[in-house]
Amino acid sequence: MSTDAVVTRKDIDDVLSVLDIMMTRIDERFSSAESNIGKIQSQISAIQNQLDGIEKQIEISEDERLVIAHQLTQLHDWVEKAAKRIDLKFAH
Repeated sequence: MSTDAVVTRKDIDDVLSVLDIMMTRIDERFSSAESNIGKIQSQISAIQNQLDGIEKQIEISEDERLVIAHQLTQLHDWVEKAAKRIDLKFAH
């Protein structure tokens, strides 16, 4: 059972044509995927920037609360001292 298959130039060109079409489609899909990845990376970067901004505001708010608490403690101490000096009972 011997088959002598002769491959012609047309056969090779047909196979190459099909392969070319397949490779073009694969290239288009990869290009599309790369484009989508680029968009996603941009969105992630924007989200990270927003989170950094939120974190900075939280840090500022925490620092401000600490300063305010310190100032209130100082004011409270001053009021207690002033009340004692003028012989006034300070209720807190």
